[in-house]
Parts: sequence; C-alpha cells; structure tokens
Amino acid sequence: MSGDVGGVDQLWDALVDQHMDTIWGLATTAGLECTEAAVVSQLTWLRMAERWPTVRALAHVKDPALHPVEQPTAQVDEWILHTARSEVDAWVREERRRRREAAFADGGVVRMAPGFQPAAGYQSADAGGQAR
Repeated sequence: MSGDVGGVDQLWDALVDQHMDTIWGLATTAGLECTEAAVVSQLTWLRMAERWPTVRALAHVKDPALHPVEQPTAQVDEWILHTARSEVDAWVREERRRRREAAFADGGVVRMAPGFQPAAGYQSADAGGQAR
C-alpha cells in the first residue's frame, strides 16, 4: 500500500484501534461465542480491506464546507460499524438456519399446532397409509 510507514499503514491501525472493541461488543451482545465474535470481527476487517483504496481516499479527503464532525472520516466510521452489524446479522441468520436443518437431519419431528386438522383424505405414514 502506498503511504505505508515502516510497512504499516497508520490509517488502518487507527481504524482498528478505534473500532475493535465496538465490533467485538456488537458480536458478543448478539450472543456470539468468543470464537464466533473473532470470525465476525475478521470478516468486518476483510470487507474493509476489499475496499481499502476507496476507504483510504475517502478518509483523506477534507471538505472545507463541512464541519469537522461531518468530515468523511465519520462516513468511514459509520461504514465500518454498519458492516460489522451486517456481518453479525448474517452470522446469526446462518446459525439459526444450521440449527433448523440439524433438528430435521436426525429425524426431527414437526409438531402440529393444537387443533390442527389435516386435509380430508390425508393419511399419515404413521397410520399405515402412504403420506401424500
């Protein structure tokens, strides 16, 4: 990366230092285990690395018409946190899907709601008939 000092990009380090605890907190608050939170954190930084040239350019642009709080670095901060939330949400959705599939992979039983009546002419496989 151009602009590296001693092989380390100072902007990258600053962003990691600034957001690491927040990303970790988002993941663990959502109920992720430490190893899962670590994966989500790494995925967030991977997404930033994939877009690094754009992130870096945006972080260094200063618009004199904007208040310092509204400078593009705030946009980079918001993007990082939005990306972390998205990665946490994706992880939670995938974990729920895995659990649902696991419940049925070993012959899980689907329970019918109380009062449920099957359609006329339906015979379950349990009743000796062939399920339709």
